[in-house]
Amino acid sequence: MNIKYQISNIQVKILLWLSIILFIIIFSFLSIRRYRTLNSYYYDLGIMNQVVYNTSRGRILEMTNQDLKKNVSRLAIHFDPILAFFAPIYKLYEGPEVLLVGQVIIMGLGALAVFLIAQKELKKNLISLIFALSYLTYFAIQRAALFDFHSVTLATTFLLFALYFNLVKKNFWYYFFIILSLLTKEHVGLVILFLGIYLYIIKKEKKTGIVTSLLGLIFFISSVYFVTPYFRGEAHFASGYFADIKSRVLKIIDDGLPYAKMILSPQIYAFFSPLTLLIGLPEWAINILSINSNQRSLYFHYNSIIVSFLFYSSILGYKNCQVLIKDKSIRVLLFLMFIVMNIISIYNYNPLPAQVRRPVKYSNIDSIKRQSIENWVTKLKDENIKVATTPKLAPFFTNRKYYYNFLYDSAFESMGQQEKDVIENEIEKYSLADYVIINRSEIGNLEENNLPVKFYYKLIDDNDFQMVFTDEKEGQSIEVYKKITSDKL
Repeated sequence: MNIKYQISNIQVKILLWLSIILFIIIFSFLSIRRYRTLNSYYYDLGIMNQVVYNTSRGRILEMTNQDLKKNVSRLAIHFDPILAFFAPIYKLYEGPEVLLVGQVIIMGLGALAVFLIAQKELKKNLISLIFALSYLTYFAIQRAALFDFHSVTLATTFLLFALYFNLVKKNFWYYFFIILSLLTKEHVGLVILFLGIYLYIIKKEKKTGIVTSLLGLIFFISSVYFVTPYFRGEAHFASGYFADIKSRVLKIIDDGLPYAKMILSPQIYAFFSPLTLLIGLPEWAINILSINSNQRSLYFHYNSIIVSFLFYSSILGYKNCQVLIKDKSIRVLLFLMFIVMNIISIYNYNPLPAQVRRPVKYSNIDSIKRQSIENWVTKLKDENIKVATTPKLAPFFTNRKYYYNFLYDSAFESMGQQEKDVIENEIEKYSLADYVIINRSEIGNLEENNLPVKFYYKLIDDNDFQMVFTDEKEGQSIEVYKKITSDKL
């Protein structure tokens, strides 16, 4: 190895780490700003914050279930016990910032795994760096980093490191990251099952393949059919997402093709390694077949598992191109297409820079509103006070044992519910709280007879609650209602 190569290698690694650090700084800042400017929600930052807070207080994975109107284990909703790993940090600082920054750090380190995989497979530092940069600028990574916190986003990095340690034959670390990924969500087990099949059939790693598949299958079956039903008292709630598939075939195709194009278009090399791309097939199926249209959106976290195998396939696809395509000019043209498609994807789908089609912009909230929120967070800091708030206030007030979300999940229609179902099942859940805090801007125009207004007037007409505070900002005000029978404060 000559001096020139050594310097180049060092420079590439410096650029890699600078890029990762820059990603972590930018998206930590933006994700915290999103939360503090009332752009985060109960679904899901408020939920995750309460789970981790309660765990830090010895109530392991406990949360208030909005449907059952009581506290249950988080495992009754999703199998993501990795949330408990954040609880010790809450001993030092309690708040959603821990989750948001932790998520960004782990996601950013996924670029290191991409670089290491590419370096191992391609033996080209500069190309490896380009793949790592492609990862950091990929829309699904950046959008997931800004959409509150979700355990499954951590699996992107965990799976990439598992793939790397499989390549370098370090089994302990391979299984370590496989286990971590399985702790992020129940359906990850299906992808691990497919990974094991790939290792067994394609890579001829029979022992590793069998063990991997068994781990995935056992985790999936036990979490979906035993753990969640045990804590929930019934079947997993998401099982209804896949009803009437036959009657929805045309819609599935109409929705699925643009979704696949969006995901695949920037990573054209993945088509040259289709078998590795197919490892993520269970996740593709879950997202495309679900009645929940959010699972095919560019804004959310549902693409996290797919990303790991998309980049693995892209790296191996690039390697295959060097073997299959002998004409250097064609290889150069293909590489230029790869760069251009990444730039187009950034413009079409990324949250920044400001010049993209769908940029994010988190405007400062009114200083009076900010002060009102801060004051009531302090006044209601006793974790035993039961609080209900409108969704965007939830992350500020879920550092407590009991919390009730005022309003409802705005995605109810995409999950097959109707307005009458929401009113029947959710309009009175606030009544269990000692205090209800309303961000009036989430209610909207009171002259409209829509769902938020119906919820608001239900509270107004409730004789058990009386207003004890308003900052008198009319349609933008913070209003606090206290249960008259409550002895708190």
